[in-house]
Amino acid sequence: MARILIVEDEALIAEILGMYVEELGHEIVGPAATVEHALSLLNDGRPDCAILDCALGRQESTPVAEELAKAAVPFAFATGRGTDSLPKDFKQRPMIAKPYIFEDVERVLAAMIS
Repeated sequence: MARILIVEDEALIAEILGMYVEELGHEIVGPAATVEHALSLLNDGRPDCAILDCALGRQESTPVAEELAKAAVPFAFATGRGTDSLPKDFKQRPMIAKPYIFEDVERVLAAMIS
């Protein structure tokens, strides 16, 4: 079982993603709806990997991505806007398209956890 940080500002979407993560046998860290909340969760302990919504309201999740990269924690971005919405410094990171499809979440998590 891995600890998966979920950073998502829309409660229903976070709940769906959380159900998928739990169905795959993993533990949820969060979900965090803001950059500040996500960073505080990172201070509480290192997750095994993370899924970050690119846009958190008017914020971007880039500060969280930067902290995860510094800590060598694998992460993927989630977006409904395609690869153009990925932060320019992180275009090589995995992406999960929204709306979430269980098999896509399963595939990306398996690649990050292995």
